[in-house]
Formats: sequence, C-alpha cells, structure tokens
Amino acid sequence: MARLLLCSLWFFCASALAAEETTDAPLHFCNSHWPPYSYGDANGRAVGGYAVDFMKEIFARTGRPVRLSILLWLRCLKMAERGDVDGIMLLTASEERKQFLIMTSPLLSDANVFWYRRDNPRAQERLAFEELRGLRIGVVAGFNYGEAFNRAVTEYGLILDEAPSILSNFRRLDRNWIDVFPVNRLAADYALHNHSSLRSRFIAFNGPFEAVGFRLGLAKTGRAAGLIAPINEAINSMREDGSVERILRQVPFEYR
Repeated sequence: MARLLLCSLWFFCASALAAEETTDAPLHFCNSHWPPYSYGDANGRAVGGYAVDFMKEIFARTGRPVRLSILLWLRCLKMAERGDVDGIMLLTASEERKQFLIMTSPLLSDANVFWYRRDNPRAQERLAFEELRGLRIGVVAGFNYGEAFNRAVTEYGLILDEAPSILSNFRRLDRNWIDVFPVNRLAADYALHNHSSLRSRFIAFNGPFEAVGFRLGLAKTGRAAGLIAPINEAINSMREDGSVERILRQVPFEYR
C-alpha cells in the first residue's frame, strides 16, 4: 500500500512539473525570410525585421517567452497546420488559412498596387480585375493576393506567371517577360532599395485591391491558441500608443 501511495505521489509531482515546464516553455512562431518584415541567419534564427520587432513587443506585454524561427514559407505554413509551431509571425488572412489558424487583430494594413514599366503603353490605373485580361501577371509563389483576385483568375482566365521573390518579378518586368506585377509599396520600395536604376524604370498605379490586414496567425492546435484575448489586447494597445508606427518608422534591419 505504501509503495502504491509513493508511486501515485511521484506520478502527480512529475505531471505537475511537466505541465509547469510546458507552460513556461517559449512559444514557437515562424515566418519566412521576408525583408523588411523578417530576416534570418544561417541557422534559421530570426534576427530582425518589423515582424520580429512586433513579436518581441507583443510577448513582452503578455509576459510570455517566445522563440522565433525563419523557415521556407510553405514549410512554415505546413508546420502551423500540423501544430508543430504555435503560430506565424505575420501574414494576411484567407479562407484556406483560417482552416488551421486563428487570426489576431491586424497590426497594419496595406494594399497592393500595379507596377509596370514606364514605357509600357498599357500602364494605367485598373479598378476592376477583369481589366487584366490578356496581360501576363507576375506573382510571388505562396503569396496571398486575396479571395477577390483568386476568383477573378478563375472567372476571367487571368494569366499568372509565378516567380520566387518580389525582386525576381521586378527583373522579369524590366525584361518584358511579364506585363504587370501587383505588390504593396512598402515591400516594393524595400526590394528595389539597392537598385535605383531599376526602380526608375517602373511606375505604379492603383488597382482594385482592398487594403488587407497583416496579423499574427495562431495555430489552432498550438499552445498560443488560448492566448488570443491577451495577444489582441497587446496589439490594440500598441496601435493606440503609437508603438506600431514607431517600429515601422525604423530603418529596415538590413540598413541599420
């Protein structure tokens, strides 16, 4: 009987200790190498960027330790879907992503615009996606361009030409391999920061894209799922007290 009592006591203590370690263990979030939002070192550790700064501020306010990793984008998404990480640092919402992620309040909002070569006679403002018919549209693999754009691709038979990065799309645009490239101004300006001659050959026009929110995605099967309320509280307070704008005013990490 004494042996049974001793085993039960040991099991209870071990379970309590494991639960405590699980609670205190850093939450694990990932993102891709996505300047100026997130940068990683050779070992996959997040070393800077707006998203990284947002994460540090959010979890300082919630009082939870956090570990940040930089992975290939599709791997990061898959790990969040499986619950192998607790969430994704910064992304836009889509119906597909909502199947496995709980989306927080947005930290910032931005809208894609259409970029063309300046000498392209078809460069103009386009306020409906159907006006893109017949144009070769450059897109970045794995990027979310919104449900309205996705529907238009199917409905109007829009021609998509995929490339791995923003800069590679601008290079293809410069060579007339594509006709138009949708991307927001912040990401475009960063990608072209060291390419002033290339930048001078492009012009941007408004399109039918609505401003979309960039937010954290909490894995539904991860440990952060139950923290949606304090995380949203931290995000909202950061927007109200100017912390989000302060972070965005900083020089991109690579140029500090």
